[in-house]
Parts: sequence; structure tokens; C-alpha cells
Amino acid sequence: ATVTPKDRAEGENANTELVENPKWKLVTEHVNSTEPAKWRLAIMEADIILSDLLDTLNLPGDTIGEKLKAVETSDFTTIEQAWEAHKIRNAIAHKGSEFLLTEREARRIIGLYEEVFKEFRVI
Repeated sequence: ATVTPKDRAEGENANTELVENPKWKLVTEHVNSTEPAKWRLAIMEADIILSDLLDTLNLPGDTIGEKLKAVETSDFTTIEQAWEAHKIRNAIAHKGSEFLLTEREARRIIGLYEEVFKEFRVI
């Protein structure tokens, strides 16, 4: 599917205007916590933002995975980051506390989401 988001970065001021996103602010507060449970929550919340983004792109599919599979990579340059972050979210969701998540890994995963969200000016 071809991605044609209305709010995708375009024009000369595309990289200079920041979009304030309260959901993202909450994600960053969680990932900056000293509590591992909040790091997990940050990733879960970031994945909800990803789901919302994919919904705005009108991609076919019911799940995030199905929608990511439908993406044209030329229209979604951070698709690999989206996949990697989403796979970690799934591991957390399915393995719970058995999934070992370090602070460094949590920050790396949130960084992947951040790259995706910046491409589409979600943040």
C-alpha cells in the first residue's frame, strides 16, 4: 500500500516545527524512570502511538503487523525501526516479567519509535 499521510513532513519548515504530543511526553517520562515496570509501560504506550499512526495511513489489515506488512518501504523509510520496536513490544506483552528488559534496551527501543514518529511528524 502507498503511504500518503496528510501530516507527513513536507515543505521548507518541515524539520523545524515540533509537534507537541502528550502521549509521547508520557512515554518519555516512563522511559526516564528508574522503575523497570515503567520502561515496559513506555514501550507499550509507544506501540499504541504507532497503532494510531498506522490507522491514519489507512493501511489494510487488522493488526499492527498486518499493517506494517502492507507498507511500501519507499513511502515509510523507518519501517525496519517500526518492525523491530513492535517485535520487542510483542515479546514484552507475551512474556511479561520473564522478558529481560534493561534500561539501555528500553531507551534503544523508544529511540526506534522516536525515529518513526519523527518521520511522520507525530512528535
